[in-house]
Formats: sequence, C-alpha cells, structure tokens
Amino acid sequence: MQKRIDWVDKARFYGIFWIAFGHTTYFSPEILIKYAYSFHLALFWFIAGFVFNPKFKMAPTQVFLRNIYRYIIPYFFFGILIYIYSIVILSSHRPNFLTYFTNLLIVKENQFTTPLWFLPALFFVSTLYDFILRFSKAKYIFLLVFIFCIFVGSQVEAISSSLKLFEDTQVLWLKAIRSYSILFFWGITAGFIWFGLGYFFKSSKFLNELLNSFLRIKKLLFPLFLLTLNVALFLLFDEFGIFNGSFLSNFFGYIVTFSGIFLWLYVSNITKNNNFMLYLGRNTLTIFTLHEAIFYFFQKVNEILFYHFGFPDLFITRKNFFIEECISGFSLTAISLILSVFIIWFLNKYFSIFLGKGIKS
Repeated sequence: MQKRIDWVDKARFYGIFWIAFGHTTYFSPEILIKYAYSFHLALFWFIAGFVFNPKFKMAPTQVFLRNIYRYIIPYFFFGILIYIYSIVILSSHRPNFLTYFTNLLIVKENQFTTPLWFLPALFFVSTLYDFILRFSKAKYIFLLVFIFCIFVGSQVEAISSSLKLFEDTQVLWLKAIRSYSILFFWGITAGFIWFGLGYFFKSSKFLNELLNSFLRIKKLLFPLFLLTLNVALFLLFDEFGIFNGSFLSNFFGYIVTFSGIFLWLYVSNITKNNNFMLYLGRNTLTIFTLHEAIFYFFQKVNEILFYHFGFPDLFITRKNFFIEECISGFSLTAISLILSVFIIWFLNKYFSIFLGKGIKS
C-alpha cells in the first residue's frame, strides 16, 4: 500500500466532488443533495480504511504523535487560514477572535469551518483502530466495534433530544456537545463502521479478491445495472442520512450506502486516468476543508457582476426549475474544483509542512 493506486485516487475525486456538491444545498435540486448524502462521506471513510496500515512496529506514542501531525496540525492550520479569509472577505459579521478559536478547540463550527470536523474525527478513528488491532489477538475485532457503533448510533437521536434540556447551560463541555459535537459524535460513530469495513476489505484475502473480481467485470451493461440498482434503492429508501439519527439503525440505509460506495468504486476503476482527477484525488484534504469558503467567494463575485455589470445570476438566488438548479449546483462545484488546483499547488509548495505530508504512510 506504499505506492499510489490510481483507482483509489479517482474514487477520492468522485467522493470529494459529491461532498462539495452536497454542500451546494441552496442552489441544487434537493433530490440530488439527498443522493450525495446517501453515500459520499461513507465512501470517504471506506477509502480511508482501505488504505489504512496499522503501524505495529511503531510505539503507541509514536503513532499518536504521527497522527497529530497528519490530522490535528492540518485542522488548526486550515482553521487559522479560514479565520484570516473570513476577516478579509466578510464585510459584516466578522468572527470574534476569542469566540472563533474557542469554537475551533471544541470542534464547534464557525462560518466556513463546518467540514473541518472530519480531521479530528479521522484522527480519533484511525488512532483507536491502530490501538485496537495492536492489542487484540482477534483479527476481526472491528466486528465488535461495528456492532457497538450500531448500538451507539441508535441512541444518538435520544441523546440529541436529551441535550435540549441544557439549551441555556453555561457549562463549557455541555455547550460544546449540545451545539455541535453531536455532529462530531455521529461522524465518529459512522466512521468506525465504514472505515472498519474498508480496512476489512483490504486485509481479508477473501473480501479483497471479491472486490478485485468485482472491479474487473467488463460487461457493457454492468455499469448501467449498478447505476440503476443504486438509484432505485435510493428512491425507495431516501429518507435517511449519515447525520439524522436513524441512519445507523436503518438496515435499508446500509444497503443504499453500500450500493453507492461500490457503484463509485467501480466507476473509478473503469474511468480512464486523467491528470486533473488524479491530482485532485491526491489532494482532497485541501478541497474538503476549503470548499465552503470557495463557494462563498464565487457567490460574492457573482453578486458584484450581477448588480454592477448585468451578468447572469448564477449563484445568488434559488432557481425555479430542476435543470436550472442542476446547472447552478454542478457549475459551482466544478468551478470550485478548478480553482482548488491553484490553491493546492500554492499550499503544497509553501505550506506542505502544515498539511500532514512528509511522513511515509
């Protein structure tokens, strides 16, 4: 797993495309937003687990420090970067310094920082998996974790409702859990499941061969069959999402998400190598953390061009027709990905030390 695997990088590209598209809520058709949420983050977790390599030759403290470098330092780096960006671009409602960094410390969202929760979640999940596999003689210990996460996930909605009793609390940790950490909690719970399954498919000889056999199918109608199956299941059971409390206890939710994951893994494998896709797939961290800020930039540019120069309204108001929403949402996503190329190049060239790079995986 030391060398790059092209289809994995392409799968990351498709994953980040749908994650970015899923956050164009105001401009895109609701049905497509729901579709993106049915699998996009689970796909990312699955890939993270698939390329995960436990570091048994390293001491636990070394693994811990290594993961801090890979995930926590980038978390604060992008948090600071977004703070500077917010000060520059926001004409009103500029963030208060103390409030912003307090929120950052407790993984509570500020404007443009919502996606950042994934980095501490990935730190927590990957570190704990390393420790579980290190100290357990059971090769498939993650199955116990899987069952535990299903149980915990089924309780999240109740926990969320109970926390409403503390809406006026001034206790810091209760405020943190009530206001945002439920999202973080859901993400970790789902992460344990899909990350673990990704690792299981990589580490199990039988499942790895099964996955490879699946990816090698070349029949002409097979992709159409997978797409039809995924869309049909989604349309039948679309009232769920990775953060809505019923996801982890919803059997049909697993089926829809599985079909979405394997559809886009297959699409990644049959798609011809493309430098643009591979480059973005290898640098999803920057896109993941900054795409909401980039969205806002294009909305402001469109606003200036619309009101002062009569350009078309692409990203200001909600569209009336399905095709208009598709054009608006996909255009915003595509333009943002293109701009990301330049941001990625700049950060890789001058700030790579803060991006968790430089440590062999």
